[in-house]
Amino acid sequence: MKRNHASHRGFTLIELLVVIAIIAILASILFPVFAQAREKARQTSCLSNEKQLGLAVLQYVQDYDETFPIGVNDDWNNSWPVLVQPYVKSLDVFRCPSDKELWQVDWTNGWGGVPISYASNGATTGPDTFLSATPSNPQDFLGVMGMAQSNWINGITRAMGDVGRPAESIMITEKHSADVKDSGGWGQLSSFAPGCIIMGQTGWDTLAANELPNGTRPAAKYPKGPDGSVSAHHSERANFVFCDGHVKSMKPAATNPDPTNKPDQDMWDARRK
Repeated sequence: MKRNHASHRGFTLIELLVVIAIIAILASILFPVFAQAREKARQTSCLSNEKQLGLAVLQYVQDYDETFPIGVNDDWNNSWPVLVQPYVKSLDVFRCPSDKELWQVDWTNGWGGVPISYASNGATTGPDTFLSATPSNPQDFLGVMGMAQSNWINGITRAMGDVGRPAESIMITEKHSADVKDSGGWGQLSSFAPGCIIMGQTGWDTLAANELPNGTRPAAKYPKGPDGSVSAHHSERANFVFCDGHVKSMKPAATNPDPTNKPDQDMWDARRK
């Protein structure tokens, strides 16, 4: 009995090239999707971090006569991250997974504390830089957790009852240590005044980026653009904790779209009624 042997042949070169081309096309389509999914996961993790930090600050407020912690003491030894850390009992909460900066998790490491990814709203108004402020020409405190300098800042602490619009006033946002270093600064350090707060001090940009967002600015390198010193790595958005404890993803410029003509929309000014 004869057996019929089916003929077998391999792929031709043209067929292989077609298969490779199809795989390459699929990869070019899927890789950006995977990257977006990965960044979305990082944004969610960052959002969770900020939620925990916001709750920690509010617990502190309840324990200390309805008053927010100081952003950083005038001797720079105590800062809001140090003061609220016992409420979260973790250091990893202070790091956004999109922050490229890596460090040893040691709260006492270094003169300025440890690098972190978040900063408090310590906005001030008055002289353009702190170098111009004097006891006779002081700055006024706009934010909620600012720097204690009794000789050149009016009002260095903020009571919860003094926040006119808690749901529209920023408490904490993202300021990545890697961005600060890339811009020429020393890093976003937990007990370093230019680092752990955002005051809007242009004179501090060489130490740790300190510009507030301003929607009227043209595009420029961090921190001179409309986002200021806020790090916007989640699809050009950043996470913000507000004074009522809720967390929201926003484009940084939307928090202060036009400080000259629309001051009522400045979410860094906690004094608004």
